[in-house]
Amino acid sequence: MKLLAVLVNYGEEQLSYLEEVVNGLKSFNKYAVSIIVQSNVSLSIQGIDKVNVLKLDDYQLLPLTCRKVIWAEKDNYDVFIYGENDHLFLESHVDKYLEYEKILPKNRISGLIQYEQNEKGKYFPGYHNEFEWDYKSIEVYDGLKFAHFTNIHQASFILSKTQLLQIGKKIDFSQLAEEKKISFFDKLLNKYKKFKNLPQKRTNQYSVKCKVNTDIYGLAGLKKMICISEFEDNLIHHLPNIYIDGLKGRNKFRSDSLKMNKAIKKLLKN
Repeated sequence: MKLLAVLVNYGEEQLSYLEEVVNGLKSFNKYAVSIIVQSNVSLSIQGIDKVNVLKLDDYQLLPLTCRKVIWAEKDNYDVFIYGENDHLFLESHVDKYLEYEKILPKNRISGLIQYEQNEKGKYFPGYHNEFEWDYKSIEVYDGLKFAHFTNIHQASFILSKTQLLQIGKKIDFSQLAEEKKISFFDKLLNKYKKFKNLPQKRTNQYSVKCKVNTDIYGLAGLKKMICISEFEDNLIHHLPNIYIDGLKGRNKFRSDSLKMNKAIKKLLKN
């Protein structure tokens, strides 16, 4: 099968991670992998097939240019990957995605959970604030249990050509941003809530640069599901491990393996 991986890179700080990601992708055995990198700086990393150096007024939009490239190549590949320069894809990620696609309904899509790791164990930076497992979302297909994790951001996605074309009917891949229309009555309601000083759910859960993948899982009519029966197979490593130690000003949230393991056990019992 022909696989296209389109990665985003900003600056030179994480080129060692990008090199590791590229080497990992090129080591796949069952897929003929081509790699395109959208970057704001020139690159000379072996294994990258094409580098598009872009100059943008707003580099928050740089990840979304990857989606445009994928759509332009939609007829030339069987499987498509988007990823940031520091998320390590494994061949088993693609294998499992394709396996799950065969058994999940057409309005479901499998996804991944980000993790970091050190000598103390795994850490899950996406498991924080209001984000939580939906314990009522469990579905079983071919003996495998799936559940929905409310943080749909994973800084990546894997799509077959079939699902890419399906999603392309809902999302304009040629645009760098999808505008969310707010009705007149919603605006009035928001003003009323502010006036009454009532608690409001945060509406800007994801930044603009996250939209490249959150649009896939949030605006295309698909429910993102994680296979909890094979949970370890559906984790993707965030290589810098900066959240686990609170490095570079990143907040260290309470999302260690103890919290996640407890949640998975609870989900499997339901």
